[in-house]
Amino acid sequence: MSGGASLSVLVLFLCISGRAQAQVSAPAPQPQVTNATTDPSQARALNSVFEKWKIRANPEQWNTTGDPCTGAAINATKFDDTDYNPLIICDCSYQSSTICHITQLKVYDLKVVGVIPDELWSLTSLTNLNLALNYLTGPLSAAIANLTGLQYFTVGINDLSGELPKELGQLTELRSLAFGGNNFSGSLPSELGNLFNLQQLYIDSSGVSGEIPPTFANLQNLEFFWARNVELSGRIPDFIGNWSKLTSLRFQGNSFEGPIPFAFSNLTSMQELRISDLSNANGSSSLAFIENMKALNILELRNNNISDSIPSDFGVYQSLSQLDLSFNNLTGQIPDSLFNLSSLSIL
Repeated sequence: MSGGASLSVLVLFLCISGRAQAQVSAPAPQPQVTNATTDPSQARALNSVFEKWKIRANPEQWNTTGDPCTGAAINATKFDDTDYNPLIICDCSYQSSTICHITQLKVYDLKVVGVIPDELWSLTSLTNLNLALNYLTGPLSAAIANLTGLQYFTVGINDLSGELPKELGQLTELRSLAFGGNNFSGSLPSELGNLFNLQQLYIDSSGVSGEIPPTFANLQNLEFFWARNVELSGRIPDFIGNWSKLTSLRFQGNSFEGPIPFAFSNLTSMQELRISDLSNANGSSSLAFIENMKALNILELRNNNISDSIPSDFGVYQSLSQLDLSFNNLTGQIPDSLFNLSSLSIL
């Protein structure tokens, strides 16, 4: 991790990695009573990765010298169990329940230094891969395309660099993707628009820049999109207003131009909306788009050149706990209904 990484970014990704695993998590594994053995090629690959990273599991967790799909790997241990790190979870149903494949791998906050070994990409049965909060360097290999069944992937808070591989767009089973807190460069690959099943996308402080690709209009299942402190530019796309399942959107510390699209009025499931520091190149914003966001819990629209008055019926936002409309061009009276919000704690 580069020396300039701030404590705030660290705390941010601790939240991200926890949310990425908690909000959309893999089904709890069931205990497996089996005489099956680990696929030899996967066992070799795992052992090689661990050797290069200079880490090893506690022998009480699984067989660290030969057959890794034993012990905690097959006894219904949960992926987020803090007693097991590193952790693998296996599926022993292959070839009439005689062969185990490694389906989940966690190497989280183990101070791992170095590149991601090529052998990792040969674990083609992986559905869940968490490499967050280490000191991984180098690029993210195009060979990640081998992991076609991957559903949950996080490499946040490392020191990875280079452009994001377009091959990420081939992982069409992905539900959650988190690569924030790195030193990537270039733009978001348009191929990410192929991730039709994606529900969570976390790219805070990742180093990417440029406009959000038009192909992202296909991400109709997104519920969380966090893109803070990245040089995203251009207009905020109108098509985000068609992401009907979106509940949390964070666009802060970017280079977006205003106004905020009125199409956001379609986001009736929105609970957390944070947008700040829009330029006024294309005119001012209004507050009309929040009219149907009755589920809002957090609304932060700081420094967005909003020229409007606060709606008189603001009392309809009964779930609102945080409200920030500072550094705008608001006019008129503060409505009495604002002070009837019993959940409001930050204004």
